[in-house]
Amino acid sequence: MKILIAEDDMVSRKVLQRTLEKWDYKVDAAEDGMEALELYRQGGYSILITDWMLPRMDGVQLVEQVRSIECKDYVYIVMLTAKSAKYEFIEAMEAGADDFLSKPLDREELRVRLQAARRVIDLERQLSAQNEVLTENNVRMKHDLEAAARIQVSLLPDSPPPLENYEIDWRFNPCDELAGDIFNVFNLDEDTMGLYLLDVSGHGVSAALLAVTLSRLLSPVMDTASLLKRRLREDPWYHLTEPVEVADQLNKRFQLDPENSQYFTLIYGLLNKRTGELRYISAGHPAIIHLSKYEGGKVVDAPGIPIGIMENSVFEEYNLQLKPGDRFYIYSDGIAEAESVQSEQFGTVRLMETLQEGMNCSLGSSIELMLSKVDEWCGHRSVGDDVSVLAMEMKDH
Repeated sequence: MKILIAEDDMVSRKVLQRTLEKWDYKVDAAEDGMEALELYRQGGYSILITDWMLPRMDGVQLVEQVRSIECKDYVYIVMLTAKSAKYEFIEAMEAGADDFLSKPLDREELRVRLQAARRVIDLERQLSAQNEVLTENNVRMKHDLEAAARIQVSLLPDSPPPLENYEIDWRFNPCDELAGDIFNVFNLDEDTMGLYLLDVSGHGVSAALLAVTLSRLLSPVMDTASLLKRRLREDPWYHLTEPVEVADQLNKRFQLDPENSQYFTLIYGLLNKRTGELRYISAGHPAIIHLSKYEGGKVVDAPGIPIGIMENSVFEEYNLQLKPGDRFYIYSDGIAEAESVQSEQFGTVRLMETLQEGMNCSLGSSIELMLSKVDEWCGHRSVGDDVSVLAMEMKDH
């Protein structure tokens, strides 16, 4: 272990240096503060022993300078002084000194003080090594989460399915790297479009993993994994699963696990593109907001129990009839439950009023208006939950 001495008295400096060297320390010595600082900058010192009164730069100034230099390993600083006033000790401690020794030095006291210093330095080095490992792990974990987040985003729709009479838009703002929300909209056949938005309880990796699993089961691709469309051996060669049946199948497969207590809310619907009729189930999900160009807006209440809560849940199909100029919005509860500084929720009524304000805007602009109003409502607080919105408008030609 290497020690730096700053002592202007030649005799005291030599005696201290020889004593330390007999104890197997490597020692460098300086006769003033400036010289000591230059030696310190060359690095490698674990302990600094400095007199208070030094030429060119006193001990307190030296300590302040040493503490201002960024260093990987902690340097333990011992101040030598004949001073005894309380305020002087406070001044030195605030500058960064760790310990004091009164002059003239007591050899045995110096020895045990240095033993204590070595214990502190060893602990600091252990903590530093552990922090390095933690930092490396955190960086690796962050990269992994960012990669997983990119995969999750890739499961969301890239662009709306080709439609003549409808406009579709959406937004996805996870509160963490990974979200428990996921949604999609897709053509199932020439006349039918499927759509869903689900919200898994909780946040982070476990919620995201379940959301990704569910997105696979709710895929429009006709294979053995998808619940939405299955093959038939005769014309029309496929069958579209009814919304109630989809909810039943999910509820059977994803019953609440006591270990993780995960469940999810869901809206899944089938839209007849020719008639504008939406048939859907709502499993504990926030109510759809339906805006009519000519009849105003309403919150479409569709009560239901979240998927996984009750083994024998009964799901009911609901209908929403769209007319030219109508819009509807499906969203996760992070929007309506966003709280102000006074802990008041944004609420469904305020949400509908905000969307009505944007009725003369484009569909995408109305979503942006809603999200900006929610952010304004929260003030300096974050929304605190994943935010997902899926909106559709039947064009008024």
